[in-house]
Amino acid sequence: MLEKLRKIDTRVVERMSQIHRPVLDKIMVIFTYSGTGALVWWVLYVIPLLIARHFRVGIILTTSLGINYVLGEILIKKKVGRMRPSEQISDEDMKINKPKDHSFPSGHSASSFCAFTVLFWTCPVWMWLPALFLASTIAFSRMYLRVHYFTDVMGGIILGILDGSLVTFVFQFILFRPA
Repeated sequence: MLEKLRKIDTRVVERMSQIHRPVLDKIMVIFTYSGTGALVWWVLYVIPLLIARHFRVGIILTTSLGINYVLGEILIKKKVGRMRPSEQISDEDMKINKPKDHSFPSGHSASSFCAFTVLFWTCPVWMWLPALFLASTIAFSRMYLRVHYFTDVMGGIILGILDGSLVTFVFQFILFRPA
């Protein structure tokens, strides 16, 4: 099973290097940087929701992104210690600086799908549908830029969906439940 996953990861890294185009390179760099530190989620959703007095959703988003960071970046990533595909690529072939931390799970994918999931469970479609596009594009950009394997991104997506769903459930049905 692990060998099959390694083959898939290798094949995806190879395919990503084949589809590079100058315009797409620039677009993917913008998307990947927007996902760094969950910046885009804070700017487009958390802060506006808190300002617009949608405190519950803002609090759920803030909490889930915080828990997601601790689980993904501090606990899982350090425990797994997986090398990134970019370690095998020359600096000249990279479109961004090589990340210095470990690869699994993708933090960009985890935070993006965590934010999307909270919005999916708590907001109307006109708010979560653009978030789904944004989360998917950020996750794809991590593979396109060859800083994550396919399984890193899938692990991040799964972590984000589970975390966003669990935190939303706890807040909606336990903490914010009417007495």
